[in-house]
Amino acid sequence: MQLLESYKEYADMIREFREKCRRPFSNIYFMPADMERYIRLGRLSYEKSESGIILYFDEERFYRVCLCVNEKEKFTIERQDKKILVKNVFRKGKKRDNLQKVEQRLKELGFENEGTSVKVKGEVQKLLQKCERMERYADALDRKGYRFAVADASMIEEIETIILDSGVIKDYQLNYLTEEEKKEMAGKGCYACILNNDNQICGGGYCLFEGDVTRGMATAIKEEYKKHGIAPVLTYHRLKWLRDNGYRKGLGWILTSNYSSIKYHESFGYEFTDEYTDEWILKA
Repeated sequence: MQLLESYKEYADMIREFREKCRRPFSNIYFMPADMERYIRLGRLSYEKSESGIILYFDEERFYRVCLCVNEKEKFTIERQDKKILVKNVFRKGKKRDNLQKVEQRLKELGFENEGTSVKVKGEVQKLLQKCERMERYADALDRKGYRFAVADASMIEEIETIILDSGVIKDYQLNYLTEEEKKEMAGKGCYACILNNDNQICGGGYCLFEGDVTRGMATAIKEEYKKHGIAPVLTYHRLKWLRDNGYRKGLGWILTSNYSSIKYHESFGYEFTDEYTDEWILKA
């Protein structure tokens, strides 16, 4: 692998390959600003060959790989010192031939399909109206000493651990953040939680903000606090906070095998789209 030095180097490389291969397969879904961030952090590398370009985004726990390849040729992705994730987005029942060829090549390289996620979305105001019934449960928990809090820097690591331990999302679905970025996000609503009387975290949630849209919302509760109604109350408070702070829409992905999460989101009025993503993993 070779480190990318600039966004211009990336753009020139992609343009050069597209001139050679008019319609390459690409699953590059990062925006220019995201690409520039990874380049600035020294976390974006590439491998270039006659069959295409393989981009490696170093997410600490894993490599997120994006492709720009001629699917008719046998591109190569070598095993690394940590797992590799390839995500391919498709419409339900509409996998194109080039995507099917790429998937076949991934299988030949030793990748396994770890799961399929479905995209969900919802308008914050409508979601909040759907769960207005939660207000009295929130009041009841408040009387018991449980309260909603936007997380400060000292809470972020524990919230991430709760989410990963729960299996709500996998370790290869959590984007890398520097300690400085986490500190910058502290107190701004990306991380939120429910605290008990002793200021211990009972459950937490995470999301990213892009303009007036939230992405990747995930919520998890510690095992000993489950079945106390904390999860829906946390979601209720989070939606209120989003509305009050000008956020309009929530977007996220749910593993289709996570039936409890699907039912949970259905109960809050989230809309399930026809957009899916297969998550392919090559183990170290």
